[in-house]
Amino acid sequence: MFLMEVTQPIRDYSLKSFLLAAIIATTSVSALQAEIRQFGNAVSMATVPGIKLSRIQRSSLKQYRSKKSYFGAFYVVQGTDLGFWTRNFHDFDIAKSAAKKGCEIVSKGGKCELYALVYPKGLDPNAKGARGTSQIATKTLNRRYPKEQKAGKYGAFALNKAFGFGYSFGWDTEAEAKAAALEYCKVDSSKALAPLGIEARKWAHQRGLEKCQIIDTHTPE
Repeated sequence: MFLMEVTQPIRDYSLKSFLLAAIIATTSVSALQAEIRQFGNAVSMATVPGIKLSRIQRSSLKQYRSKKSYFGAFYVVQGTDLGFWTRNFHDFDIAKSAAKKGCEIVSKGGKCELYALVYPKGLDPNAKGARGTSQIATKTLNRRYPKEQKAGKYGAFALNKAFGFGYSFGWDTEAEAKAAALEYCKVDSSKALAPLGIEARKWAHQRGLEKCQIIDTHTPE
């Protein structure tokens, strides 16, 4: 599928329904840490040519550009006002699959088509397997998380494959720090799953949404 890049920064808005998915990796911690990539703050948006949006869909897309937020995808059902978006995901492929599933749910099996993608500037919009920390997670990991660490204490940062994360600080042992970060991450995932309908939650649980993995450990200097 050929995607046309739009030069303006991507921004965000929800349609009437929003699927909050949080899928975590099943790889080992060391492998996960090696795979995690951090991107810059610049965002691009690509669109699929030939798809006609309704007035309401255009309005939703306009508001979708209200915040920089990669990774994300915007699916629509042509000839209707229905559509669905995701944003701030850590994984490009999951952002797309979650948006498509959400669109299928809200349209009750309608023909959902990809209209737009949100991704870090410089990345190929047709890339497969692209993943890293989302913009919010990246900022938290590089700014708030290290600032809150306590001298002589341990901390940890946990991530899932959607947009959820959690971190800890001020613990006496590495094991306690990791356990706390995982619990905070699980809480974030649970908050995302709670408002979903049965079908969406089932889709999420089948993909391990309730699990999290440690991607960083702060050790005392």
